[in-house]
Amino acid sequence: MIGYHDGPVHVSASPGSGKTALCLGIIPGIISAGGKVIWSCRKMPDPDRSREILAGLSEVDYENISIIHFSNELPKYTNAIISMSRDFSKTDIVILDDWCGSYGRARKEEVESVMRISKSCEATNVVITSSSYEDASGAPGENWISRGGRTVNEAFKTVFLQKHPIKQGVRIFRSNGVEKLLLMTKRGLEEISS
Repeated sequence: MIGYHDGPVHVSASPGSGKTALCLGIIPGIISAGGKVIWSCRKMPDPDRSREILAGLSEVDYENISIIHFSNELPKYTNAIISMSRDFSKTDIVILDDWCGSYGRARKEEVESVMRISKSCEATNVVITSSSYEDASGAPGENWISRGGRTVNEAFKTVFLQKHPIKQGVRIFRSNGVEKLLLMTKRGLEEISS
């Protein structure tokens, strides 16, 4: 659904919409295809929720998942992420959950870090996530804006994930003008018909 096989993807999501669940849902497919995962994050995901989404993985499968908790210091861990992914291929993936802070502009060092990771990981799949913010200008069209500015938008395909304004547990996923409805379940986000 995210389309990460076609190049690096930036999941820009409204707060609490399920970007972490969406990305955790990628992991079982990567592992079942024989791939490896680097999960790097600002905040560790809820362990109970993670167990539910990853319930089908065996103990051996978990050996193919590396976790880096970078907190607010992504630049400090960038070289480690690049080094760990050096032998990765298109069967593997690097995920950076909440690559920048949720408020204000992304720091220049954080933008530089995701750009370095994207360039160094061209041989593999890369997905980054961040919280989007509402456009307060009143301009018509999309009312959510992704973080990282033009630099990140030119290097990553940006997709949006928002809570549905009316339907409880439903999320709206937008990519290249196509809109899909997703339902938040114990196993993560699953596509539903409108």
